Amino acid sequence: MRNCILFIPFICLFFISCEEENLNNIAANQFVVEAFIFAGEPIQNIRIKSTFPLADEVDTSFPIDDASVTIIKNGQRFDLVSSGGDGLYHYPGDDVAIETNDVFQLEIEHNGIRAFAETTVPTPTTGLEISQDSLLVPQLPLREGREAIVQTIGDFLRGSTIEATWDNPTEDLYYMVVESVDDILDPIFPTQVLEALADFRFVSEPVDDNSLTFFAGSLVSFGRYSVSVYHINQEYAALFENREQDSRDLNEPPSNVVNALGVFSAFNSQEVFFEVARE
Repeated sequence: MRNCILFIPFICLFFISCEEENLNNIAANQFVVEAFIFAGEPIQNIRIKSTFPLADEVDTSFPIDDASVTIIKNGQRFDLVSSGGDGLYHYPGDDVAIETNDVFQLEIEHNGIRAFAETTVPTPTTGLEISQDSLLVPQLPLREGREAIVQTIGDFLRGSTIEATWDNPTEDLYYMVVESVDDILDPIFPTQVLEALADFRFVSEPVDDNSLTFFAGSLVSFGRYSVSVYHINQEYAALFENREQDSRDLNEPPSNVVNALGVFSAFNSQEVFFEVARE
């Protein structure tokens, strides 16, 4: 399964120095780290960018593709490689197991700066259930005309919701990912042929609740879908909770990266499936 993380917009706060005397004096070699690992999944969500001054009216940061990036587990080092652009890096092997309570270190070297970070893999989501494991799409009444077709489609869209629930007695943060797991796409409605050519993926906002509702009417293809609910680690939780600070009174955003800015965090999940089929 492809791992997925919500690269939330407020991450751009890491691209600035929030002390007034430093607004126009950011170190030329400073960089920002967005690094996320997922239990049971490949390492491929490591991103490195430059910083940019708060005084700039637009984001002038740029991806860094020539850094030396290493993941460390139990003293064993695993070198990452550039994914080909956008400042993304991944581990090309399959010999790094990411499991509950594992401790990982991240080491990055670029232009004379060595940055370090550490994270612990949280416990997995537990008790995940969905309100229905199948959705039946009605046959379109083609002989009854356009009005009947619109009515049938509308009824399906309004009634096709799936609620995911899980255990959350301590009100931790979780987010949900819904995505197609089939290689062959079969459009639900004729007007969705082009949309169905792209892999479907929905990522929710993090919540501290124990449920989320997904409107399955946005799906465009028949087939099998996965619902994954990710338990968020503390580093990312702090980042998310800091997202609404007043830009007129900025404080340094949360960062667990030494000698750079950003976050290195781990996630753990539980997965269930549902099917979209013809009635």
